[in-house]
Amino acid sequence: MLKTKYMVTVMEADAITLKVRVGKRFTITIPKEVREILGIREGDELDLTIINDSIVLRKSTTLLDFIDRIEPRGSVKVFLEERIREEEVENERVKELTQ
Repeated sequence: MLKTKYMVTVMEADAITLKVRVGKRFTITIPKEVREILGIREGDELDLTIINDSIVLRKSTTLLDFIDRIEPRGSVKVFLEERIREEEVENERVKELTQ
């Protein structure tokens, strides 16, 4: 559970709801604990989405960030391993036919 001085109103598997106040010029401060967990720094861009009567803020993901997080796993990894084996078999067949 996230320990914070802010009032925690709901907690589910991956959802935490915190109360924050709207300040002058309609600004809100993202609690330090949340900034640390999500790696939000001053100057970062956030995506703001309105869903019915809710506002959702998400840390924007650049293409480079997205690519850095991708690791071949599961079906992609199996596909790449199979393709390497196929190439080896093809190379062996070419050698056999050219001898």
